[in-house]
Amino acid sequence: MPKASTVPLPEALHPALWSVGRLARGDGRVLATGYDSLNAELPGGGWPLAGLTELLCPQSGIGECRLLRPALSTLCASAGRIALIAPPHLPNAVRLAGWDFSPEQIVWVRADKPADLLWATEQVLRSKVFGGVLIWLNRARSGELRRLQVLAQSGESVIWVFRPAQAQRESSPAVLRLGLEPAGADALSILFHKRRGPLRESPLLLPLADPLRAGRASVRPLPVPPVEPFIMDPATANLLAALSSPSSSVTFDALLDVSDPNTLDHAVLDRGASAPSPTRRASTPVV
Repeated sequence: MPKASTVPLPEALHPALWSVGRLARGDGRVLATGYDSLNAELPGGGWPLAGLTELLCPQSGIGECRLLRPALSTLCASAGRIALIAPPHLPNAVRLAGWDFSPEQIVWVRADKPADLLWATEQVLRSKVFGGVLIWLNRARSGELRRLQVLAQSGESVIWVFRPAQAQRESSPAVLRLGLEPAGADALSILFHKRRGPLRESPLLLPLADPLRAGRASVRPLPVPPVEPFIMDPATANLLAALSSPSSSVTFDALLDVSDPNTLDHAVLDRGASAPSPTRRASTPVV
C-alpha cells in the first residue's frame, strides 16, 4: 500500500506564509501580551517583534496603555528602554512608579509638525536602542507607514502605532491590526481587523487587571522618583542629540513629576492633561 504523502505546512516553506485556516506560527519573535486569552489569538502567541502593530482607538484614554502594561513591564525588567512619540497626554511619573517603571527608561519625544513626527519616528527605529516604541499618529499615508514597517523589520523592537478608529477604512502594511473599544471601566473589546491567520468576526472581551485600581482604598501616595542625569550609551546620546537639534521642532523630555495622590487612579496617559506644544520644554533635562 503506497505511503500517504505529507504536505509541509506553509511556515516550513517560508516564515511569511501561513494557512488561512490557522494562526501563523511566525518565526517565534514575539513578546507575550500578559493576557493568555489574547496570546491565544495572536500569531506566535504575542506582540510581534520587527513589525508594526496598529491599535485603532475611537479616542485616547480608553485603557490602551493598560493593555500594554504587562509587555512594557517585561521590557523594562530586562533593562529595556521605551520611547513615547507624540502621546496625546502628559506621561504620569507617579503612575509609572506604581507600574515599577524607572523614569530613566522612558524617553518622551514631541514634535510640532507631522513631517517632524515621522522623521523622529524613523530616527528612533533606526537607532535600535529601544525595546518598545509607542507612536501616536492621527494622520499617516500608506507610503509613510510602509517606510516605518520596513524599518521595523530590520530591528527587534515591539512597535505599537495608535491611530483613530476611522483609519480602519485605509490600507495598512502593519502585520497586526486591532480595534480597541471600551467595555466598561476595566475591560476592552478587541476586534481583529488584520492578523496572519483565520478571520475572527466576534470581538474578544479582555478584562484589564490593574492593582492600583483594585486596591485603591488602601493605596498610599507613591513617592515621585527623582529624575536625575544618567549615563547612556553613545547610540542613545547621539539619537537624542539629533532629535533636539535647533533645526527641528522635535524635543525630548523627562517624565512629568506629578505628586498629586489623586492621579493614582489615572492611567499613564489616560484621562490626563493634554501634552503641551514642543515649544514648551520641560524644566528637568534627561541628560
